[in-house]
Amino acid sequence: MTGLKKLRIVLLGSVLAVAIAGCSSKTPEEESYDLLEELASIEQGYEEQHEPLQKLEAEDNEIYAQIIELGMKEMDEIKTLSDEAITGIEEREELMKKEKESINESRERFGDFDGLIEELSDKKAQTEAAELQKIMKQRYDDYDQLYDLYLASLAEEKKLYELFKDEKATKDQFETQIESVNKTYTELSEANAQFNEQTEKYNNKKISFYNLAGIEVDSEQP
Repeated sequence: MTGLKKLRIVLLGSVLAVAIAGCSSKTPEEESYDLLEELASIEQGYEEQHEPLQKLEAEDNEIYAQIIELGMKEMDEIKTLSDEAITGIEEREELMKKEKESINESRERFGDFDGLIEELSDKKAQTEAAELQKIMKQRYDDYDQLYDLYLASLAEEKKLYELFKDEKATKDQFETQIESVNKTYTELSEANAQFNEQTEKYNNKKISFYNLAGIEVDSEQP
């Protein structure tokens, strides 16, 4: 529902922009600045999911540690803890979906940057803007991979907790599933590092573009 409201706001803003286009006195440089800063505002929805996600991840680690400490003799308690963990996994899935909504909205809005690049008066600023665009598009692709791997890791975690609830599960089954979980964790960690690196590149390139385009910004702005 939140994502739908945001989409309506963006659409309304687009209609208003068309209506007053003839009255706008902003330069392409100023419009570029407004657009890029709007993306930062849109992605606040992405940022807002981090804290609850981290909290749920910490709770999952605690539950897993409790299950390992119990061993397989306290099956009733293990089943209860496993159900709690699965509920937490499902909550994380929903948070990730909300996070992706913000990224998708940002990606759609960023499409307007294409037309602005050609209108920039300074050639060096145009080149810098084109490089900024390339970095941002790669960042969106990196996020897609990160999102898919995160959901894949949650699926593997869920399988492990379902296994904990199975009194007939064998040692080999546990070892195989734990190996699968660890594999997805490794891939997820690498994808997360790649996304963070691309985000840092984007932030640095954005400031460089602002400087070449003659846009004054707060020196503390990312």
